[in-house]
Amino acid sequence: MCYNNSMKPWAKQSGFTIVELLIVIVVIGILAAITIVAYNGIQTRAENTKTINAVASYAKGIMSYAATYGTYPITAGYPCLGSASLCARVAGGAGGCAATSDGSVGQVPAFNTDISQIMGPSLPSPSSQTMVCGTNTYSGAYYRPSTGTQAWIVFYLRGNQQCEVAGVTVSARNQQDDMTRCQITFPLL
Repeated sequence: MCYNNSMKPWAKQSGFTIVELLIVIVVIGILAAITIVAYNGIQTRAENTKTINAVASYAKGIMSYAATYGTYPITAGYPCLGSASLCARVAGGAGGCAATSDGSVGQVPAFNTDISQIMGPSLPSPSSQTMVCGTNTYSGAYYRPSTGTQAWIVFYLRGNQQCEVAGVTVSARNQQDDMTRCQITFPLL
C-alpha cells in the first residue's frame, strides 16, 4: 500500500482564525486613532508656537524701533504681521468674537518698510492656521498703531491657550470656542 505522508488525516492546518484576524485589525485601528489624535495636538502646538515666536520677534523689533526713533511705527491701517495678505477676522460677519470686534486687516507695505529697518528684510510670519469662533474665522496677528506714543499687537491661537510671549507682557486674553485672542500693549512713550 502506498502511503503519502502529506495526506495525513490528523494533520493540523496552519493559518490564522477569523477571531485572531479581527483582534489584530481592532488593535491596529486603536493605534491609528491614537496616532491621529496625537498628531493633531502636536500640529496645533507647533502652529501656535510659530505665531508666538513671530509675535515675540515683532515685539522686540517694535520696541527697538521706538528706542531708535522715539516713536512706535505709525501706519495708516492695521497691518498684518508677516506675509499674510489677510489676518484678524478672515471670514464671517460684522460681529466680533472673544470680546472683540476685530475686522479684516491686510498688508500695509509702509509698516514692513519701517520695521525692516530694525528687523532686517526677512520678516517672520505667524501661522496661517484658521480658528473658528462663533460664525467667524480668525487667523494670524496684526499691529495696531496709534499716534506713535502707544501701540498694540493682537494675535490668535487655536484652542484654550495661555498668551505667553517671551520678553513682553500680555495685557489682554479672551478665549471663546476654538480660539484665544491675545493682545500686547506696549508702554506709553
